[in-house]
Order: sequence, then C-alpha cells, then structure tokens
Amino acid sequence: MNIGYYLKRAASMPIKELIKKILNRINLKVKNIIQKAKDSNGNTNINFDISLIKDTYIDINKLNTSNIDQKVAKYLSEMYCKHRFDLLGSGWVENSYDSVALGVEGYKYEMNMLSPKYQTHEYEPIDWQKDFKSGYRWSENTWYKDIVFGKDLGVDIKVPWELARFQHLPQLAIFAIIDKSLLEKNIKEFKYQVIDFISNNPPRMGVNWVCTMDVGIRVSNMLIAYDIFVQMDKQGVIDTPFKQIFSNSIYEHGLHIINNLEWSQFGRNNHYLSDIAGLLYVSAYLESTNETTQWLAFSIQELINEMEYEFNRDGGNFESSTSYHRLSGELMVYSTALVLGLKKDKIKALQNYNHKNWSYSPKLLSREKQEYKINNLLKIEFPQWFNDKLYKIGRFTVDITKPNGEVPQIGDNDSGRFFRLTPNGKFMFNQEAVEKYINLEGYIKDNSLFWDENILDHSTFISAVSGLFEDDIFDSSITVEKTFIESIAKNYINVENKPKKSIQLIKNEIPELDHKNTIIHNTKFKIKNLKLIPYVDSGIFVFKTDNLYLILSITPLGSNGGGSHTHNDKLSYELWLDGKNIIKDPGTYLYTPLPQKRNEFRSINAHNVPIINNMEQNSYTYGKLFGFDCNSNSRLLSIENDFVEVILEYNNGYKQIRKISFLDKKIKIEDSSNQPFVYTKFSMYSSGYGKLEVRAFEGE
Repeated sequence: MNIGYYLKRAASMPIKELIKKILNRINLKVKNIIQKAKDSNGNTNINFDISLIKDTYIDINKLNTSNIDQKVAKYLSEMYCKHRFDLLGSGWVENSYDSVALGVEGYKYEMNMLSPKYQTHEYEPIDWQKDFKSGYRWSENTWYKDIVFGKDLGVDIKVPWELARFQHLPQLAIFAIIDKSLLEKNIKEFKYQVIDFISNNPPRMGVNWVCTMDVGIRVSNMLIAYDIFVQMDKQGVIDTPFKQIFSNSIYEHGLHIINNLEWSQFGRNNHYLSDIAGLLYVSAYLESTNETTQWLAFSIQELINEMEYEFNRDGGNFESSTSYHRLSGELMVYSTALVLGLKKDKIKALQNYNHKNWSYSPKLLSREKQEYKINNLLKIEFPQWFNDKLYKIGRFTVDITKPNGEVPQIGDNDSGRFFRLTPNGKFMFNQEAVEKYINLEGYIKDNSLFWDENILDHSTFISAVSGLFEDDIFDSSITVEKTFIESIAKNYINVENKPKKSIQLIKNEIPELDHKNTIIHNTKFKIKNLKLIPYVDSGIFVFKTDNLYLILSITPLGSNGGGSHTHNDKLSYELWLDGKNIIKDPGTYLYTPLPQKRNEFRSINAHNVPIINNMEQNSYTYGKLFGFDCNSNSRLLSIENDFVEVILEYNNGYKQIRKISFLDKKIKIEDSSNQPFVYTKFSMYSSGYGKLEVRAFEGE
C-alpha cells in the first residue's frame, strides 16, 4: 500500500469530506465483520424462493446466424461440452478436478482435489476455483473478501474469473440454432454447468465472488443463454425445479452486485460499468418488486452517468486503451439496447419507484431528477447527448480499424468482453499453434484442429453498434450481433451530432531542439487520397488509404490521471503498408502472474519512441502493476491533411517532438529532443492476454 499517496489524498480533502470517508470506511468494516460471521456459520444462499423468470427479450426467430460456420459451431460445442476451454492463452485444455496444468513460464502447481459428487453420470464437474493454466487452486470455503491473489508467481486469478463469466453459454445456445442436432446436448450442458456452478460457488464464498465486475458479466451471460434456450426447449430439460434454482441465483447475483458496487467518486472505470450492466440485466429479467425496480432505476441512472464520465467528447474511452474501449463500448451498447426494449410493466414500475429508502452509494435520484424520459408509448428515451456519444463510440472503433480488419493495441489488452456471440478467428492445427505461441510450450503437437480467436478483430462490436444506428459506416458481414441488438431494442436511435470529417488545422509555435533523427518508411506506391481522422480529446491520430494505415498516440494518462490501463507509449505509432504490419505495438501479455513481464510490456523500452537516459515517460513504484505517477505531458503542436506534429514534455524539462509527414512515396518520421536519445527493439509480442510470440519487425 502506498501510504504517502493516501496521506496526500487525505490532506487535499475538505475536513467534512475526510471525516465522512473515514466514517464510511469504519461502517463498511463493521458490516463486513458481521456479514463474514453470518456466512461462516451456515448456508449463504437466500432462504426463500423468488418468482420464476418469465420475460424473454431476445426474439430467436430474428437472429441471423448465417455468418457462423457450422464447422466452428460443432467444434466449439464439442470443446465446451468436454470442458475444454481456450482462455487467456491457455490453449484448448480441460478443466476438471484432476486435470494437469501446462504451467506458466515454468511455474506450475499441483493442488488437485477429489471431485464433488454430482447427480448425473452424463456430467463431470468443472473445478471453478482453479487457475487451470498454472494449476493453482483457491478454496471455495474462503470468504470472498479474504481471497488473496497476486502473491504467487505464475498464478492468475483472471483465469477462473474468465471461465466463470460464462461467455461460452450464449454460444452454446446460438450454435443450437445453427445446428439443431446440437440442441439436446448443448441445452443439457447449459443446465448441468449452471447447477454445477451454483452448487460449488455459494454466494460470497470462493474466488468467483471477489470481483463484482465478473459477477455482473456472468449473470448477464447466464440470462441471455437462458432466454434463448427456454424458447428452444421442447423436451422440458429446463424444468420447474431448475427454473427455481436459476431464478434464485439470478437474484443472489443482483444482491451481491448492489452490496459490492465498485464505485468511487474519482477512481471508477469499466469495473463499475460492468456492475451496472449486470444489475440492469438482473432487474430487467426478474419480476418487478420495489427492490428490483429500484435496481432498474439505479442502473439506468448510472448508465447515463458513466457515459458522461468514462467516454471522452470524441467518443474514445477515458482509460486510453483501444481494447478497453471495446469492452466498455459493448457494455454500453448491450445495456442501451435492453433499456430501449424494456417490457411495459417494467416501465410502469419505473414511474413510481421510491428513492427515499435507498441506502447505497451513489444515491438513487427521484424520478423527476432523472435524465431519461418515459414517453407516451411507455418507452425509455435517453438524452440526445447520450445517443450522440454512443454513436461516436462505435465510430471510434470503425476509424481506428486497419484495412486488415484489426485494431491497434494502444494501452492494455486483457481480451475482456461483455458478450462473445460470434466466434471470431480461424482454424489452425495444434502443431501450428505450438510453433506460433511461446506460451503453449508443452501443449500437444499433432494435426488436431485448434480454433484461434483473433482478439484484435473488433468487427463483432461494430456489428452490435449497427443494430442501434442506421448508418453505412457500421456495415459488417457479422450478422448475429446486429440482429441480436435489433431483436432486443426493437428500434433505431436517431443521431443529431455526428462527428465532422473535416479537421481544424492547428499551428502552434514549434521549439527548436538540438538532437535530431529521421526515420523513412518507403512505399511501393504513390500516396493518394490520404484521409486524416483526428481524435484530439483521446490523443489519437489516424491516417488511412486503402493500402496504408498509420496511427499516432499521445493518449492522456488514462482514468483521470491514474493510468491504470495506460502504457508509456506517448509518441508511438503503428504502421501497416500493403497488407503487412511494419510497426506494431507489442501488446500486454499478463498482469499479476509475472510482475516483471507486466512492467516490461508497458515500459518505454517496449514501444517505438525516442528514449532519454532510459527514463520512463511516467513512473511506477516496484510492485505497482496498475497506474503511473505522472511525470510528463503530451500534446498536439501542429496538424494538416498530410502531417501531424506532437510534443512530449517531462516535468524535469526534457522535451521530445515527433513529426510524421506523408510525401510522394514515403512516410517521414522526424524526431527531435533537447537531450540525446536512442531507440530500442522489443523482442516479444502479444496479440491478446496470455498469448506470447517472438516479435517480427519491418513487414513480418
């Protein structure tokens, strides 16, 4: 813990606010002590049955699944039913109580235990508490706030969290639509996995209740899979006893979210947005009561607040990460669609909720103070600025996408998603996968098929956006997400303030710096019809033609200066020419399992920027894996249609300028500084969390 940081924060607060925070912390400690004592002495489940979930929001007859290859549907269905998952660079490995882990860079743990008994011979339980990459196992008997992680090398708590997000369950349902022969097996697998999870992950116990974000994502995926399967279930597999178990669990997820909101006045991010999305899906599907209606009103209120707080005016995400932009964008799009398609009884209940007995932070506002409106047709209307910014969020992803369909990696990439409906990747053989990915050392080498997800292809998000906006820029060959959104929202959104395509020419005074270097990238073609797309608020500048793509980053220290998912990549650029990546960002690789690697991948030495005395652009203390101390500031100096010039200024007076110009058949990179500088080449590359390759340079 950085005591100095907290003392500094405390000293900057008004005395009343400081006292309030201290009292809130004391109150929370007392509540935790009481709750832990209760949970340790018995069953943590609710002791009553709630009303069964009856509402459906997804019209399965309107889902267009034509873009999903039947071969992929069969392959992934088989893998999920065999409890083989490829998550966060694991490869397609089995997760059971006796499965053996490959290990992570030599770190391997043997912590298997006997499998709990299960009532059917058709199903072998999954070990939900295991990091099946390293073999490390947490205990389901440990209270969730006592779970410790980030202490053992090679161990990644994100692995069980990722599996327990249940993002494969909606895929099982969609695959059964594509291939009716998969229905019986897939629907049973859905039922068994849900019962398995509920039985072996009681509320507030074990690893899968630690992070509220993951609880919110899990419950949302459970609900949409249930919605689809219920409509297809002609054999009564999803019977009344299961419906009761399921409905009770959905309510328990809602209770957990509302009691563990990851809200902070200045420090919240995609975690809190995931909490809100999860609570929204819970309250939309559960029967309306005073409690669930309050949850629903609060969810809509906070969805609007987070649109203002977490996204820049130009539509880019405030965490300064292209990958987290997709995650938060998906949360916004799928949540907005659900609000637009809410059942009339939910809307009627929203007209009369009681906000006065709300006991959580932040406050629930009265109906009169909410920014959204309820029209005469009993439909929610978001404020126009909300609709406009949601459009810009989708437009941002379209604009930063390379001609090869991939996005650049700016900032962290943890491969995080809200829903994974359409599988996005390609088949290769196990042998090829092992040769490509260093992290798969020890994986079986044969000619069995290996489905390799393309984390950098964000076309499924663009497809989802197209379900809300009628605009050709969102056209996509991906049909599932588009029709999924259309079936829920049942209407398009009007946009009044679309981003302007023209740029405002800027010319500031350029300081003369003594130390200079020039890099030339020659092209085999004459550069014509160059399009400049500036995102000044987000610190991103894109240049495009059909066979050229360059993106320059001077992103702010994300999350309001905390920099939790930012890298020391200011002045860096990615370049794609004639079908080849010439310069690309190395990605992220891992977070807590290997702290040294985490810091290497986000350091200045991992990026193609000028380096002075090996000094980081923004500093971090040892052991601090998220966030930076701000030591520099970058800004735009000058921009025209065929060049951009930016500056990085350090707090100690060091300065660096990078100018990128597009000439007849070349791209010119001019660097200057008031100090001598060098460049480095980083040998590793990661296209998604946990994936590791040897990095290639100059047109791999």
